[in-house]
Amino acid sequence: MRTRIATSTDLAAIRNLLAHAPRQQVHIGSEDIEPAIEWGRFLLLVRDPVCNGVDEAEELLACLATAVEVDSAPPSPSQPIRWYVRGVAFARQVSPTMALQQLLRAFAQSADRTQPQQLIAYSSAKWLDRAMGGAGMTLAERVDYFALERLQKRSWPAVAAVVSCIIRDATHADLESLVALDSCAFDALWRYTWRQMWDAWINGPLLTAWVDGELAGYAALTVDAEVCTIARLAVDPARQRHGVGRTLMRASLQLAQEAGCTRAILNTQATNQRAQALYRAFGFRPTGETFAVFVLELPATVSSLSIEIA
Repeated sequence: MRTRIATSTDLAAIRNLLAHAPRQQVHIGSEDIEPAIEWGRFLLLVRDPVCNGVDEAEELLACLATAVEVDSAPPSPSQPIRWYVRGVAFARQVSPTMALQQLLRAFAQSADRTQPQQLIAYSSAKWLDRAMGGAGMTLAERVDYFALERLQKRSWPAVAAVVSCIIRDATHADLESLVALDSCAFDALWRYTWRQMWDAWINGPLLTAWVDGELAGYAALTVDAEVCTIARLAVDPARQRHGVGRTLMRASLQLAQEAGCTRAILNTQATNQRAQALYRAFGFRPTGETFAVFVLELPATVSSLSIEIA
């Protein structure tokens, strides 16, 4: 068995694997497969045919699709370039752990190691958890989903905030300040880039909270039919415990009601008990859905030597 980068001639084989693989998790649309191949973001694990005098094709055993995070400006030399696993698929006759181990080794060898790299993967299946852990990735966090039902019938009292907080829609001029606030409010793994913040503003609503004329927090929402997703709720650490988060949550849910939503959903880290307490206070309850976040850290090297993945 060997690994290699996919080419356009592999498109049919990849589509066939994704259509029939019993073990797979894919976050890439069918229309995005060909561009990913063209950009060299598809790694394959293949088995060469047995030489028996017959001209046979190699056998595709597994694939790994990745995507690099896009931002408006290059990161600093010490900041890792973040990659995301967009899809994995394994044929029936191959071990996901063994296959992923080889694919990750190939990814590490092909990465530009003049700068640290970070590969992030989301898993919603126990078999994939085992494969990622066995292939050398580290479990960084588990994330739980919460939902608020019967949204139109809900009401909340005014927030008794410690400070006077003004809520308004974000403007383009706010984006740089929002990215700076986000970097203070979240660990590096979860921080929004400028591009992600711009997407949140475009797809909005994106609400901002202001205290004494200074940006204190924000909430990023999306509305799809009757469901509102609260994709982000962030408060400047210096303004936490002053009612800013509660004010933002109340404004977000009232906006969702006005948009005709009947349900609101969000997710948060399983270890973030303070955020969960806030969500429960507004009526959110766990749905039972969860996913794991795995990370592979690839530090910068001064040579082209490959790393060993256990």
